Amino acid sequence: MQKFGKTLITDSGRRMLVQVDGAQGQITYTNAALFTQDIKDMSEEDQIALTALTGQQLITPVSVSQVTDTTVTVSASFNNSKVTEDLKFNSIGWYAKTSVDKKEQLMAVTPSLTEQTLVAGAEGASTSSLDIDMVFGRSHDTTVVLNPNQEGVVNSGQMQEAIDKAINDNAAQLKAELAKSYAAKDEVYPKQDVFSKEEIKSLAPLNAPDGNNVYDTTINLDTYSAVGTTKFLECKLQSSGQMSGFDQATDKLYGWIFNVPKWNGASELQQIVYICNYGQGTLTYARSRVNGEDTNVENFEKILTDKDLKAYADGVKDQIKNAGNVKSATINGGSVVTPDEQGNLSLQVDTYTKDESDKTFVKTVDGLKPDSTGNVQTDHYSKAEVDRLKNDLLSRIEAQENRELIHDAADYDTGLAYSKAHPHVLVATP
Repeated sequence: MQKFGKTLITDSGRRMLVQVDGAQGQITYTNAALFTQDIKDMSEEDQIALTALTGQQLITPVSVSQVTDTTVTVSASFNNSKVTEDLKFNSIGWYAKTSVDKKEQLMAVTPSLTEQTLVAGAEGASTSSLDIDMVFGRSHDTTVVLNPNQEGVVNSGQMQEAIDKAINDNAAQLKAELAKSYAAKDEVYPKQDVFSKEEIKSLAPLNAPDGNNVYDTTINLDTYSAVGTTKFLECKLQSSGQMSGFDQATDKLYGWIFNVPKWNGASELQQIVYICNYGQGTLTYARSRVNGEDTNVENFEKILTDKDLKAYADGVKDQIKNAGNVKSATINGGSVVTPDEQGNLSLQVDTYTKDESDKTFVKTVDGLKPDSTGNVQTDHYSKAEVDRLKNDLLSRIEAQENRELIHDAADYDTGLAYSKAHPHVLVATP
């Protein structure tokens, strides 16, 4: 792919223009040459200061194809008919001289953005040319002298003339063959089957290796109508039609746009957009669009790749695998329990017999609730303690009831002796 940087007039070239500016002098554009020297990364100031380039590969005379009051179009054609080995080059030098000093000097330089190759011409095969047109600004009174050398050179005009002639000859031959075929069948040759030069040329982008090339811009897919194949590089894509999975704010994209009429002459286009290396792979979209009709805008259908289908299938498998499976469980707000690989939950729950489950459990005792073991802690005596105290009290009562409180003695001496023997008994004597 041929892609060149900006052509700059050197300091020497500017001096030549000044020499003839406003005078009767003449400036003659002489030659252009291919060089191996790579100057694309040099600053503009350094490129303008160049007086020579290194590594000359091929030199060719230039021709002036158009002259206006303010510009001169200079053409160079590098033909490979006499090139025996492939020539690599990274820059082009443009040369001229004036009638003032008559010394050929480097007038301008053109950097190539990538290293390019002029292939060697094969014996007996058709040759090819690298044709370049360059427009130089000129003074109003400057005279341009044209010294063309056409030997072994095919300029762009001659090449286009030859292409047009071949197309017309092929169209005429095709028309004659079709007419002959219809005549053999006693049928009338339909005029709509005649292909004009313009119709055939309009289909060229469908067959060309590069098609229509678009660089570093925003492409509106709703209005872009170039028929055939369009290659875009470092571009943004926009459309009012939805493009699923694509962010239209993304820039620096590259890929292809295919605009194919539904039938010959139809305004409806079958539009396919192929975006390379976007995020996690390529994206492809397709839709129909009426050429030039902004109101007829469809959403794009996203064309799935094998990679997309596999990701979708894996997602469906995971959903099916996990469908209905318990993720976790808790009992009465306790610890979380997760299932094993088979989806089973292992739970431990306290069990009761039917008799136990039918019992009525105590809720409180004197307002006190049972503890976690079901016991109620109170400050009351237990039944055993109460029974023991009761029996002790009854024993004491019985002892008191059987106790002798007053003893009647028969005489004083007997009473005295009994009182000494029973000090807690009241003894009465006559």
